[in-house]
Formats: sequence, structure tokens, C-alpha cells
Amino acid sequence: MTLLSEPVTLWMIAGVYVLAGFIKGIIGIGLPTTALALLTIIVTPLEAMAINILPMMITNLYQFYRADSYRQLLHDYWRFASVMVVFLLIASFFAAGLGNDIIRMLIAISVLIFALNNLFGLQWRLNPQYDSRWQVLMGALSGILGGLTSIWGVPMTIYLVMKQLKPKQFVDATGFLILLGCFPLAAGYLQTGILKQEALLPASAGVAGAFAGFYFGARARHKISPSLFHKLVLVMFLVMGLKMGYDTLLAYNLMV
Repeated sequence: MTLLSEPVTLWMIAGVYVLAGFIKGIIGIGLPTTALALLTIIVTPLEAMAINILPMMITNLYQFYRADSYRQLLHDYWRFASVMVVFLLIASFFAAGLGNDIIRMLIAISVLIFALNNLFGLQWRLNPQYDSRWQVLMGALSGILGGLTSIWGVPMTIYLVMKQLKPKQFVDATGFLILLGCFPLAAGYLQTGILKQEALLPASAGVAGAFAGFYFGARARHKISPSLFHKLVLVMFLVMGLKMGYDTLLAYNLMV
């Protein structure tokens, strides 16, 4: 029996996704970021990246299924999606070679940028005239970061916020782009040995936990102040990101 299939580990992974799903149910985003940051406490970063793919895929398939218009999403974001998919696939082949410590630091940086941008980020507004250029740029950044860490929500979220979308449009777009990115990511990780059969059982536990958390989060959405909860979650991300970065620097004997 491997560590990943031990009952205690499975329950802990399910618990991580209950929390991640609960956060997503209330504020609409944050499941991959929350899950990956917390999973690295339980398993290695590379194992966490493998486990995270199936819950991301299934939950965002459900989110995409509930989108208002599939054709409109494809029309609006085909440039972003195309560039992202290519760079995701390419970057995914380099993840295994980086090792757990570098991956942990990259995840920590991603989590910190995500939290700081949402807490203190400038409210940039995208000029529609240059939308296609921004799609190519942010799609490439999303693909590179996503291939190396399995979370590409930071550049994607920044881009979508710049477009000043309505909440439903934002949710539909994130569901589409995250779902689409899961396929090249899974292909690359499978080819390089990051994604293994041993990850299926904990990933399935993650899917169950994510849907349970999402259900309760959606029900609690109107009972909890979304703004206050969002800020508390971002503070949690800051603490997790700093802790992960500190642990990585300790591994390289850069902290005393």
C-alpha cells in the first residue's frame, strides 16, 4: 500500500478539497490554488500537482456545463485558449525536471501573487482594441506557469478582471479556460511520469470532497459576507505562500 492510498491520507486529501470547494462555492474561484497549497503539506508538490488535475477537470466541467453560451466563450477566448494550450503542453514537460523544492517555490510565488493582486491589485481596465494582444500575452503566461505548477489562474484571473466582466461571465470564462487547460496538462504529466495510476484514488477523494464543499459553500453564500470571506481567504493564501517559500529556502540552507 502506497502512502497516497492510506485511509488517513485519503481523508486528509478529501478534507483539503472540502475546504477548497467551500471557498469556490462562496466566491467562485480559488479551488486549484487552495487545494495545491494545502496538499503540499500532506504530499510532495509533484504528487499534489498530479492529484489536483482530476478535481480541477471535473469541477470545471460542471461549471462549463452551466455556462450560458459555449459558442460565445469560444468566440471570445479562442486566442487565449489556443496559446495557453500550446504553452501548457510545452511547459508541462519541464515540471518533473525542476524537482519538488523549485516547484514548491514556484507554487508559493503563484499563491502570493494571486493573494496580493486580489487584495491590493490595481484596477486596470483593458482597452478592447488591444484585447487580442492581451489574450496572447496572458495566455502564454498562463500556459508557462500552469505547465510548471498546475495552476494557471493568476494570469488568467488578472486578464479577466481587466475585462471587467459580469460575475456570471467571469465564472463561465474561468470554467472554460481551466477545463480546457486540464487536457494538455494531463498529457504532459502522463508522458513525464508525474501523473501516475497511484494518483487516481486520492484524486477521486478530492473530487468527492470538492463537490461536497462546493455544495455547502453555495448554500452559505447568502449567509456569509462574500467580501469579508474573500479577504480572509486571501490572508490565508498569504500565510500559506510565505510558509511554503520559507520551507523551500530552508531546504537550500538560505534561512537561519
